Amino acid sequence: MEIINPSGLVDHVFLRCVEDCFEPIMLTDRSGCLTYVNPAWISTYGYDRSEALGKTPRLLRSPHQSEDFYRGMWKTILDSKVGFWRGEIVNQAKDGHLVPVLLTITPYREPSGGIIGYMGIAMDLTDQKKMEQQILHQDRLASIGMLAGGLAHEIGNPLGVIRGRAELVLNQVTGNESAQKNLRVIVGQIDRISGLIQSLLQVSRVPERIMLRPISLLPVVDEVLLLMGESCRRAGIEIRKNNLEQVIFAEPSHLQQLFLNIIINSMHAIEEQKLKNGLSQDHFIELSGEKFSEKKCIISVCDSGCGVSKENLKKIFQPFFTTKAAGKGTGLGLAIVLKLVEEMDGKASLLSDGSGFGATFKVEFKTP
Repeated sequence: MEIINPSGLVDHVFLRCVEDCFEPIMLTDRSGCLTYVNPAWISTYGYDRSEALGKTPRLLRSPHQSEDFYRGMWKTILDSKVGFWRGEIVNQAKDGHLVPVLLTITPYREPSGGIIGYMGIAMDLTDQKKMEQQILHQDRLASIGMLAGGLAHEIGNPLGVIRGRAELVLNQVTGNESAQKNLRVIVGQIDRISGLIQSLLQVSRVPERIMLRPISLLPVVDEVLLLMGESCRRAGIEIRKNNLEQVIFAEPSHLQQLFLNIIINSMHAIEEQKLKNGLSQDHFIELSGEKFSEKKCIISVCDSGCGVSKENLKKIFQPFFTTKAAGKGTGLGLAIVLKLVEEMDGKASLLSDGSGFGATFKVEFKTP
């Protein structure tokens, strides 16, 4: 039977505590070279021990902190009146993705008091930051809702009066083409303002308590394409359908508006592609379904449009974010799409490789 002396037992327990700790832990020597990283550190940052040991923690640095920031950090650690540093930083993993952490760095010492090295313990804040962003997003929507409600009340009625008078004058200037043209522009801009207010109300409204029920996908898609088909034909856009026989849990009017907004967005992307590149290639919007799991399916809407750059992918569903020229879009269409999907207990994402050619919306639904 192996006998462990008290000191060895303590060493063994501490090793197990560090090895099994859920938070990333690293040790360096006095010069700052890594001498130990625990499994959680390896899992979080993606480096093998052999890649990390002997290197410095610089391999985790991201552009989010400057050299001055790190100089201030080490000044605090080496200050005898403080002796440690704690704060939030953003590290970078091996594959390039960013990892926000709450980091604590403390020296560990010899019995005589001399510094042997440094220990860093990090708490991964990724999930917390996502939740903070969701709360911030909801706060923004609440502010937009208050703004939209006020606009609808204060502007809606005067706009209605202006539009009615413009139409009245339009009927009185028969034969004056210039005056009629200007009045039609006025009416069109009034309708645009009214549409913007309604979009604001829709994207910011409190989620409805809707009853999800099994819906056959294909008839809803066919109904949307009946509305948009002529516009697509005039634009030279081919509509393709594949494997849309799924039955999903949804709300019919939500589902119809969802696909209507996505198809309109794809049409705009194709129009922009034509303007940018003058391509004579075939343009298309393809809707297809695939079984994701026993209780889920994914509906994809793929287009041959201008795509989305990598830096814009994270912002594409934010209210008022648009890549269109001024006056060409409100930036609310895809925000409405996301809200409709969430109200139907689904998930939405947009994929684009940043090449400027094509994008794919993916919407996940639950199935009976």
